[in-house]
Formats: sequence, C-alpha cells, structure tokens
Amino acid sequence: MRFAVIAAGEGSRLAQEGVEQPKPLVPVCGEPMIERLLRIFVDCGATEIVVIVNEWSTAVREHLEQMKLPVPLRLVVKTTPSSMHSLHALSPYLRGERFCLTTVDTIFREEEFKKYIRHFQEAKDIDGCMAVTPYVDDEKPLWVGVEKQEDAEGASLLDKQGSHKKPRITGFHDKQEGDDHLISGGIYCLGDKALDVLDHCMEQGMSRMRNFQRQLVVEGLKLEAYPINKILDVDHKEDIAKAEAFIHPLEGKTLVGVCRGNEFSPNCVDNDAAIMNAVEQQLEALGAQVMLMCEKEFCRKATVLERAYGWPRCRVTVGVDGFFSMARSKQALDILGRIEEEGVLVVNSSLGVNRCIRRIMTERFIAGGIATPESRIIGRNGEMVKDIHYPCWLKRGDGCAQQKEDTCYVQNEQEAEALLKEFWLRGITSVVVNEHLKGDLIKFYGVSGTDFFYWFYPSKCGHRSKFGLEVINGEAQGIAFDAEDLKAEADKAADMLNVPVYGGDCVVSEDGSIRIIDFNDWPSFAPCRDEAAFYIATKMVCTP
Repeated sequence: MRFAVIAAGEGSRLAQEGVEQPKPLVPVCGEPMIERLLRIFVDCGATEIVVIVNEWSTAVREHLEQMKLPVPLRLVVKTTPSSMHSLHALSPYLRGERFCLTTVDTIFREEEFKKYIRHFQEAKDIDGCMAVTPYVDDEKPLWVGVEKQEDAEGASLLDKQGSHKKPRITGFHDKQEGDDHLISGGIYCLGDKALDVLDHCMEQGMSRMRNFQRQLVVEGLKLEAYPINKILDVDHKEDIAKAEAFIHPLEGKTLVGVCRGNEFSPNCVDNDAAIMNAVEQQLEALGAQVMLMCEKEFCRKATVLERAYGWPRCRVTVGVDGFFSMARSKQALDILGRIEEEGVLVVNSSLGVNRCIRRIMTERFIAGGIATPESRIIGRNGEMVKDIHYPCWLKRGDGCAQQKEDTCYVQNEQEAEALLKEFWLRGITSVVVNEHLKGDLIKFYGVSGTDFFYWFYPSKCGHRSKFGLEVINGEAQGIAFDAEDLKAEADKAADMLNVPVYGGDCVVSEDGSIRIIDFNDWPSFAPCRDEAAFYIATKMVCTP
C-alpha cells in the first residue's frame, strides 16, 4: 500500500504569526510534522511514499532529499492552486495500488490511524474509506452524511467483534444537514477508481478536494466513513500547543502498573503480563513515564515505606499521578484502596475488584437487574439448596477462581452434595450455585465509557480459557442476538461493580436472550490485546 502527503501549501498564517519554519518542518512534540507522518507510514507497512512540495519551498525539498527511509520516497516538486490539483500531480505515482493520502498538518493519534489503515487493508469490497471525526475544530468543516447504523427492524449493525460497522457515505456538505455529526478528517484511503473520478473532475475544470469528494459519491463509488475520535489541523501558531497536548496528554505524568501475581493467573501468566506491557507502551506513547512492578514487590515497597513514614505520610504515592492494576491479593488491594482515598487515580478500583468476588458480584447483579442465570448463595457449612434444577454449577463464592476445582459442573444432587463438602473442607466460606444455561457460549471484553467491545465464540476459534470449561456448552450454533444489547448490559455491569476494564462470558439462548454467567476485572484480552491496550490507556487519560 502506498502513502502520499500533500505538503505544497504556503503555511502563510503560521508565518504571519511568527513561526519561522515552513509548515512541514514545524516540530510537534520535538518531531517535524513531515517526519512524523513518514515514520508512521513506514510503521504501517508502506511500499512507497510520495510527497508533493511547492517549487519555492527549497528547505522542505532539501530536508526530504536528505532523509533515509527503509522504503522508496518519491518527491514531486510542483506548485498547484489547490489540494485537488496536488493529488492529480501525485496520481501517476499512485495508480496500480491502493493508497492513503493526507495533508502534512493533519494530527492524529498513531494507534487510531494504524487501526484505520488495517481496516482499509482488510475491506476489499469498498472503493474508499474516509477518516471522519466528531471533533469540530476546522474553520470551514466539510460535513459528512452517512447512512443510518440500523437494519430494517431498527437493530444496531455491528460486526463480528461487536464494533459498529463502518457506515456508507451518502454525501459531503458545506453546512451541517439533517443528522450530520461527523466532519472530514482530511485523511483518504482510495484506489484507482477514485483517480478515474479525479481525472473527470480535472476535465470539468473543478477545484478543491471537497468537490472531488462530492464527485466520488455522484459517480457511485462505495465509500466508508471511518470514525476517529479526534483529528486536528495545524493552521495557527496556537494549534501547535494544542497538537502537542493532544498527542502527549500524559506528558509529565508518572504512572505505576501493578501486575497480577502468578498465583492469580492460572494458565494465563504470559497473557496477563503481555496486556500490562501493551498498556505500558500505549501510555508511554501518550507521554507518560511508566513503571511496572509485580504485586508482591508493590506490597513490599509500600510496607517498608509505611513503616518508615507512617500513613498517610507513606511516600509510595509521592511523584505518582496514577496506578493501573491487575492486582488480586488482599494486601495489594488494601494498599491501593488507601491510595484511592487520597484522591489518586487507580484503574481498576480496588473497591471494584473486591466486588468481583463471586458472592458479592452475584448479590449486586441480582439487586441491579443484570441478566444472569438463576442463582443461590450457600453460606459456610450450609447444605445444598433443593430448589435448583440440574445440571448446574457450583462456584467458589469467597474469591476469584484460582484452580479448576473452584468452578464445577454437576449433573445431579449427589454430585452437588459431595462437591459442596469438598468446598467446606478446603476452607471456602461461601458457594454460589448457578443454573446451567443451554445455548451459545460467548466470551467478551470491554472498556466501559469507550467504543471498545470485542466478542467471539470460543468454540469456533480454538480458544481455551483458564480451565477449559467452555466445552460443556459445545459448538456454538450462531444464534442471532443483538450485540449492542450485550455491550450495554456488560457496560452496565462494569459500572455497577466499578471495573471499567472488564471481561466475561454469557450464554445466548435459542430465543436470542442474553445472560451473563461470568464477569472479571481486567482479563488478559489475548485475542484483542493491542486494541484493548489503546482503549485502556485512553481510559487513563479520560478518567478525572
């Protein structure tokens, strides 16, 4: 896939406001804008990069000629009257391969851009994909009309991972019309059909990129709108500071990640470590200084400092702006709880993690109306309940599952009574009994308050959970259900428990109804780690 940059503008407003460098060479977060784009394009797997600069911008041309990239860099030197004319000058070098075009001063977050490129590479049945944003900071925005995200019955359209399908573009408008809520982001993924339309525009004497985009719709090209949360342009001197704050919102912040102890990660040690490392990388990309430590090390350090200084004068939080934690031990959660009481951000909240203890979670879900199986709670040394249908599940109620014997499937009363005695002999203080639900088993992951939600059938992709219990429900049949309803119910459960970073399991019954059978604080996100890490980092930015 080729990438192209229009860097042929004058940058007159920046110059009038005292910015000495030509616009492409203006540094944002210490990196010239043109270099930032080229670096990101290389990371996206560019086969070739084509850049157009104007004839009088010798400094930009010389800068580009001196750059050494691992992919071919083609330079087009031509002064043009509009961006549409610049694209036409680039077009001979873009044909024969799909491409992405942007202007040099377009500012976006790298991970969102990379997701956009991956989507276009995978979407073989479209003619183009335009980056759009709900963030309006343009002096003359181009509004983008899109088709409704609903089917004939009014149900939300979501793809197989639970993300919204990208809507078809229906028009481009100088003024906001009807339900318009997105504007053009100035990033375009296109192919040869679009360049044919561009030739038609030139033949008709058109100018301006917005007129070219309108003509794409007129000639019937299939264009998708890909929403990106925020895209900025650097038109004025003050925009440079805005761009830097946007790219590095955590600049000057120090964050500590507390990793889960191995004893709380049965068969998931590597995956749990991997998600923490991925979040660390995303937070660093947002400008933060990040330190990871295991929960035992965290507890040891906090204990030593508390003994030396006392609490709240314990210096464990000095110079730390927030914590992100997968910790599960009582000691670590107690310490994190006291840190939260001092007003320091902790994600997930220790209070929320404690609410994920199965007995407490079950009580809260029942009281809050979360769709769950019929359940009973048995206190310590209690007898098996009589009013439950078999088969059913007996699950440890006083903590999270740490071994296979903590979550058991039983087929009759005799098995249940024998297993219950084993629970009591192991010192477990409460047991939750869940009815067994027939239907399709689904695993899901989410970050509440964001658009991220991922679901899949474990039986269809060879996924094996910590204890492999998904085999009980057998091969999923693909029963139709509303994925938007599942996301809403999962987000509601997460908010109820105060665990914005979550995962879980549900069963879809024959009638399409959904009931949550398990819910966890901060899972490993193994099938969707990189995307989840981005949204977890975003949550750290957005949480006050």
